[in-house]
Amino acid sequence: MKKALIMFLVMVALVGGGLYFFVQNAKKNASQAPAAQVKTNSKTTNPSATEKSGTTTKTGKIGSSGGVFTLQEAGQTPKEIDSYVVDLSKYVGKTVTVTGQYSGDTLFVGAVK
Repeated sequence: MKKALIMFLVMVALVGGGLYFFVQNAKKNASQAPAAQVKTNSKTTNPSATEKSGTTTKTGKIGSSGGVFTLQEAGQTPKEIDSYVVDLSKYVGKTVTVTGQYSGDTLFVGAVK
């Protein structure tokens, strides 16, 4: 009986110590985490640096590579576009005017003309 009690106390001490270590480590990691960062497309960006709001209209040629659609405006680098309401594949290779809203660096198209 005495041996069982000693084993029980040792187990409680080990579990308690492990829990204490886990909590302290979690607190340490939380205090070192950078504030207000958003992970987008496998790169970390500061939201205020890339935040775009409101409706945007752009004209350019729609391209596609590996299932990712882009809008190539004259003299600009291609911008990633996507849509939940428009089938962008119908417009690949055509110059169009798109209207939509940004989420991060991606323009989500709501209409194509």
